[in-house]
Amino acid sequence: MKKDLVFIPILLVVSSLLCLLSVTKMTIHIIVGIIGVVTLVAYTILTKKEWKNPWLEIALRVAYGIALISGIVILKVHGIPALNIIHKISAALFIIGVIALLITKIIANKSKK
Repeated sequence: MKKDLVFIPILLVVSSLLCLLSVTKMTIHIIVGIIGVVTLVAYTILTKKEWKNPWLEIALRVAYGIALISGIVILKVHGIPALNIIHKISAALFIIGVIALLITKIIANKSKK
């Protein structure tokens, strides 16, 4: 749980900053996205053996991956509304997943005590 208390707030901050594209502009959006990838990879490596809900953990990472890939494609190919929709929906699913993961970790930790 200690690792979760370090990584989950970072992922929430990263997600919040990514949602503020109009404030952060594209360069910072990309940098924050890369920070998110690094954080998510480190979090995965350090906590893989502790996963209580593997489907949620995997879905969280898949949502981030889809948002990342669709974001890269959007940078290269402009004017495809479906890509923007996919990007935003997967980003929203990632945020929902992070919050759900935090709640499940807190509940699991409280039930141990």
